[in-house]
Amino acid sequence: MKKIAKLVALLLSFLSVIGLVYYAQIRYFSPGTLTKQKGVRYSNIPTVFIHGYQGSSLSFGPLLKQLESENIAKREMTIVVKSDGKLSVEGELTNNHDNPTIMVLFSEDVTDEIQQSKWIAKVMHYLYQQHVTTLNLVAHSMGGVSTLRYLLEYADSKVPRVAKLVTIAAPFNDLEIAEDTEEIFAYELTEDGPVGQTPIYEYFDQAMNRLPNNLAILNVAGDLQDGTDSDGSVSTHSAFSLRFLLQKHTKNYQELLIKGRSGGHSAITRSKKLRDSLIAFLWR
Repeated sequence: MKKIAKLVALLLSFLSVIGLVYYAQIRYFSPGTLTKQKGVRYSNIPTVFIHGYQGSSLSFGPLLKQLESENIAKREMTIVVKSDGKLSVEGELTNNHDNPTIMVLFSEDVTDEIQQSKWIAKVMHYLYQQHVTTLNLVAHSMGGVSTLRYLLEYADSKVPRVAKLVTIAAPFNDLEIAEDTEEIFAYELTEDGPVGQTPIYEYFDQAMNRLPNNLAILNVAGDLQDGTDSDGSVSTHSAFSLRFLLQKHTKNYQELLIKGRSGGHSAITRSKKLRDSLIAFLWR
């Protein structure tokens, strides 16, 4: 029994070390610059990644590590928003035309998209002070809802212009934005729009005329193909209801549906199909 206990302890220690190494790889920066690839459009325009409710470095860290290993985009900055709203900034933008990426982390869970949108505004004002005039935004789950609210309420003249927006598994027509419920809420989406509108959808519909001009949008949803028409948390009907909010406000709107296990609410940010689509949308 003692030998078995020692073996179990050694195995757990080994797995802990592996876990710490993996976390360090996705959380912190690697040195050097990218080896430029044919067919990739490189620039100094940052792409900011925003996680959703209860998100962490694991939300976008694996994706950003993969993009860097493929010499597509370089992790250059992490901005941590503390519980009091103050920013802790790690790294710096190098202006090496490496398609810089910025990971935004919220040190404590926010209870709703209203607070998160205010904190996103703080990040955008900071980046403007760092002479960033144009950027792209990629946001997952509640982060997608918060990012759209930010664009409608806080995108003033003292923040960078958003050229491209990617929303992933975002509940644009849900009753509960930051909660997992036993049943997945959905108003069915028809050719004429959703059969019902939640308060957040009604708010967006009324405020959509404040959307920045010439914004290109890629809207991504997941479908586990388990009969729920959802990614396990967000209905495809809710995610794709965005098309009806935007139909009179932008001419550059695309959709992507990721099916099967890769289309799970958390798994979707690590799917190859998403990564390939991001590369084509942002850097081709």
